[in-house]
Amino acid sequence: MGTGSPKTLAGDIVRIAAVAALFIVLALLLKVPAVRGVLFDLDTFRAVLKGGDSLLDRLASAGYFVLIGSMLIALGVPRLWASAVGGAIYGAVLGTLLSIPASLFGAAILYYAGRFLLARVVERQAGEKSKLWQRRFQDNAFWWVLYMRLFPFSNSTLMSLFCGSCKVPFRAFLLGSLLGFAPLAVAFATFGSGGIKGNACQIGFATLTLVAFMVFRRFLNRRGQEKQSGEGFAPGAGGN
Repeated sequence: MGTGSPKTLAGDIVRIAAVAALFIVLALLLKVPAVRGVLFDLDTFRAVLKGGDSLLDRLASAGYFVLIGSMLIALGVPRLWASAVGGAIYGAVLGTLLSIPASLFGAAILYYAGRFLLARVVERQAGEKSKLWQRRFQDNAFWWVLYMRLFPFSNSTLMSLFCGSCKVPFRAFLLGSLLGFAPLAVAFATFGSGGIKGNACQIGFATLTLVAFMVFRRFLNRRGQEKQSGEGFAPGAGGN
C-alpha cells in the first residue's frame, strides 16, 4: 500500500498542521473585538442558530442541522467540515452528537444511490476489480468499511457510493461507518468549537486527537500489510 512511507508521513504532518493552523488563525481573528462584536455579532448569530432559550426551538434547530447536514453530505460536502460547523454552532459535545447522525444519514443516501443507480456502471467499468472488492466485502464487510473510514482526508462520498454499488450489507456498512466517523467527528467538532470561541485548549486537544488517529491508522496499515494475501486482508479480523 505504501502508506507507511516517509512521503505519506510527511503528507499527514502537513495536513494536520494545515488544519490546526486554519483554526488557530480563526480563533485569533475572532478574538479581535472589532471582528467579533462590531463588524459581526457572532455570539448573537450562534444563539439564533442554536434556537435561543426555548427547548422546543433548540430541538428544532438540532433536527434542522441533522437534516440539512445529511443532504449537504449526500451532495458531496465533506463530513469533517460538517462536524466543524456543528462544533462552531453547538459546542464540541453537542456538535459531535449531531454531526455523527448527519454523516450517517448522508452516507446512507449515497449508499442507496450507489446500490440502485450506479451498481451496473461500476461493475462494467471496474470489471474483475469490482468482483474482487465484492468478495472482500462479502467475507469481511464490517472491517473493510471501518478500515476505509479511518482515513481522515479520503473521499467519503465515493466510498459510500462504491460500497452501495458493491452491495455491501447495509448493517455492516452503517456500523463500520459509525465507528469510523466517531473519532474524527470529535476532533473536527472540537476544532470548530475551539476556533469560534478562541479556545486554545480545545484546538490543542483536537490536534492531538487527529495525531493519535493518524498514528493508529499507520499501525493498522502496517498490520494489514503483514496480513495481506491474494484476496486482501481484514484489519482486526484475525488475518482471514
